[in-house]
Amino acid sequence: MKIPLILLLVTASLCPRAQKLSFALSSGYQSEDFRWSIAGNTQGTNPNIYSELKWKHLAGAVLGAEADWNFWKMLHIRSSYSRMFISSGNVTDMDYQGDNRTSRTYYGVFDANKGSTFSWRTTLEDDIWSSKLFTLTGLLGYALHKQSLFLLSSDQTGTAAGLRSTYDTKYEGGVVGLRGKILMGKSFSLEGSFLYDFVSYRGQADWNLVTTFQHPLSFEDKANGFNLEGSLRFSYGLKSKGPGRWTLFLSGNILHGETNNGTDWLYMQNGQNIPTQFNGAVRDYIRAGAGVRLLLFGSKTTNGVSHSSPNAF
Repeated sequence: MKIPLILLLVTASLCPRAQKLSFALSSGYQSEDFRWSIAGNTQGTNPNIYSELKWKHLAGAVLGAEADWNFWKMLHIRSSYSRMFISSGNVTDMDYQGDNRTSRTYYGVFDANKGSTFSWRTTLEDDIWSSKLFTLTGLLGYALHKQSLFLLSSDQTGTAAGLRSTYDTKYEGGVVGLRGKILMGKSFSLEGSFLYDFVSYRGQADWNLVTTFQHPLSFEDKANGFNLEGSLRFSYGLKSKGPGRWTLFLSGNILHGETNNGTDWLYMQNGQNIPTQFNGAVRDYIRAGAGVRLLLFGSKTTNGVSHSSPNAF
């Protein structure tokens, strides 16, 4: 997923019509929760929640990169990437015989302090409305989100000894949204965005201790869904006499994602493929970070803030 960012930089540097190009790096901290469940059959009954897994307080350092190329008039391409390295968290696994989480037959709590998540979006953006102090931008593009999650046990003597099960997700589809930017004086700006991803979802699991399941693909889930993400970025433009213009920024992001009902396929060692209803997945995260942005090409600025293009950051 790093290739599109590199291609964007190379293409922009070679294109004679390129007007502005900026590149940003950031780091921060992210915390998220994630859960999914299945029913007892394809009709969503017997019971309506048969098995449910909840990953809680997944947290760790997050790194991000972003390139923004204003290639013609008000049109520009933005590509952003972030990866969280999970260092803490836990997961619960629960099974039931009765509807609505009654008559529980199994309950386990495991470590989930390993794995990663990442997000990547590339969008074509156009300034719908612009003035000296405010710009409103519409966007349309492609989104890809993945999670690599674990179920681990620190007890190497009990029934969970050797537990190293995995659940990997992939959300892929289109993205639409709006960005707004306000210039506040000569050096400061505030940018906010609202993004909607309409995605197809796939989850793939390897339950490594269950000998009756196939490996490395024990079961998989498929459904359609969406992500809603809002973000804020507060920027400060540094004074510069060289060809590059530097900006420092603080940022915050919040995301909520859901899927509809779908299908879960269980793959058995005896060759059977057993379907049931996937009741959907829910994901929430919050992220805070700080970073630096370099404007490589562009018009003159005052104290690092471009007045001819509020999208220079």
